[in-house]
Amino acid sequence: MFLKSALSFSRLEYLAMRFYPSSFILTIVQSFVTTGMWFFVSIFLKDYADKSLESYGGDFVSYMVIGVVFFQNAATIMTLPYQSISTAFWDKRLEVYNSSSYGIWAFISGRFIWTFLYQLIIQVGVLTFAVLIVGVNINANIPVIPLIAFYLCFVFTCFGFGLIGASNFFNLEVKQGREPFTWLVDVLARIFSGIYYPLAVLPIGIQFVSRIIPHTYALEGIRLVMLSGCGFENSIVRSNLLVMLGFAVFSMLFGIFALQKALDKAYKGNGVGMVV
Repeated sequence: MFLKSALSFSRLEYLAMRFYPSSFILTIVQSFVTTGMWFFVSIFLKDYADKSLESYGGDFVSYMVIGVVFFQNAATIMTLPYQSISTAFWDKRLEVYNSSSYGIWAFISGRFIWTFLYQLIIQVGVLTFAVLIVGVNINANIPVIPLIAFYLCFVFTCFGFGLIGASNFFNLEVKQGREPFTWLVDVLARIFSGIYYPLAVLPIGIQFVSRIIPHTYALEGIRLVMLSGCGFENSIVRSNLLVMLGFAVFSMLFGIFALQKALDKAYKGNGVGMVV
């Protein structure tokens, strides 16, 4: 019953895209433009940065492109729960969803399923273009299972963080804009997780911050798999994947708990659809 309800919301997102495809097209264009912008930046800096990337094959351009593509997907997934609740709230649909057994959760899950699929399509398209047309280098023998494992752990970690952030819609009454939790995670990830530059360039005194951010482990693992062809035989791949699995499980469990508590609190107060 829950899955059927969630898939019905996914289908609504699909139908909306069919009737109004401009948003989907703009998302594709934005992904290509953002990746292309950082691609050109990496070309200018590659002579300096290549020296810090021996474990990835010494190719800063490929390092940058992979980091940007996967981070864009993570950022979209992380903001999804809050945006979903905010959209339903201002469209006067949140109270209606909450009146059914799985309404709000089915709505969020359905949008997650749809976003996961179309973001995956965009990622594959951007990476294919980067490899075949632009000349970005990836390993010819990519271990598929480690790559899928890192990707799924990364996605569910960000989705769990998004659920935690969505609880602020009720706990902190942040009804519009960007809520503080996912904003902080996003800022820390951009600075400390090695998306745009090798971690080695950070001052030694602050490199420890990188190790409390899941993006660091996910991107390091994905890059080792895609650029160096490392699989489970590599100790860094194994350890990073275990850390990411821990992040994914914890963030999902705590995210579900935090959002449900926030929903219960709102329901006992003025109601989930009431403007305070």
